[in-house]
This record gives sequence, C-alpha cells and structure tokens, in this order.
Amino acid sequence: MSYEQEFHEMLRFLSLQDTQEMTLLDVGCGTGATLLYASKTFKKIYAVDISEPMLEQAQQAIGKEHGNICFVRSGFLSYHHRGEPVDVVITKAALHHLPDFWKQIALFNMNSMLKIGGILYIFDVVFHFHPSEYREKIRTWIQEFERKAGKQFTQEVETHIRDEYSTFTWILEGMLHKAEFDIKQMRTHDGFLTEYHCIKTGDLER
Repeated sequence: MSYEQEFHEMLRFLSLQDTQEMTLLDVGCGTGATLLYASKTFKKIYAVDISEPMLEQAQQAIGKEHGNICFVRSGFLSYHHRGEPVDVVITKAALHHLPDFWKQIALFNMNSMLKIGGILYIFDVVFHFHPSEYREKIRTWIQEFERKAGKQFTQEVETHIRDEYSTFTWILEGMLHKAEFDIKQMRTHDGFLTEYHCIKTGDLER
C-alpha cells in the first residue's frame, strides 16, 4: 500500500470528510510521509518531531509550495501547542519510543492540544495477547514478517521487541481513558499493528 493510500485509508477509518477547514497535528512526523497528502486536505498542519535531521528531510520532501505546514522541533513531552486547539492529532509508529509512565504523560499532553470532541489517531505496535503467550505469539509474528519481507526486516522487528516500549492493549486503553479519551474504534489485522480512533471527551485538570 502506498503512503497516499495509507493516508486516505486513515481518513476513512476516522470517518473524516470535508477537512478543508480542519487543523491537524502530527506528533513524531518523521520524514513527512503523511504531510504531503495532509497539506492538500487540511487547512493547517503542525508537523512535530524531536529529530532535526528528520524534520529537514520532511521539509525537503514537501518543498516550499506547501505553506500551510508549520514544522516544530519538539516531542511528545516537550511540545506545548500555542495556537488554538486542533481538530485532529495523529501519531504513527512513534509512541512506542516512550516507556508506559511517559506514554501517559504524552497522552495528557495530546489531550491539551485537541478541541473537545477532537480526534486522536494512534498507529503503533500494541500487544493483544495474554502475557503468558508471549513466546509463541512473538515467534509467529516474526516468522510471518520473515516470510513476507525477508530476514533484514525481520531483524528490525526483533530489535523493536527487544529495545522499544510497545505495550499491551489493556494498559494503553487504560491510559487513554485516564487521559479523557473515548475509544470509538480499534482495529488490528495481526494482533500487533494496531490503529485507534479516539475522541477527546474532556479537559484534564491542571
């Protein structure tokens, strides 16, 4: 699936239409795979990433003609949104860089960026199995990746499992509720790669 197809599939998953007057904030935007298509669809985009080289690549890929994108070097924990609350916050394959304690703080921070009723979209590796099943579940997942993508990509998956901070569904979902998000829908095709469509239901006390 191409990046453009992924973007429009995300919009369908979020039931988003008529987005021309909406604002979007991409936390952990990386090299900007989503930004080019978002810039044609949303009124204003905030592209946030902690890595300066990533932001530079994103800016080069997008070019100067897309003036509705504001690039900000910051991260889940350090970014403070100074404009009006946005309509949509997305984070794709980035939240797993944070241990669970800091994931919760990041979700609190993302709550503060959004309007009441605004959408939070999360795409990441989330574990849907019981902890006692981890050996077999992870072995099967890695074998499937090797069958589809070869050993080089399999090594990246093994590194992710070993060194990153993906978490279990009930932990992430508990943190979402604690951060005043209602989970409208969730989907996964393999019990690992997971999408969440969440709605902000309230502001957090400060």
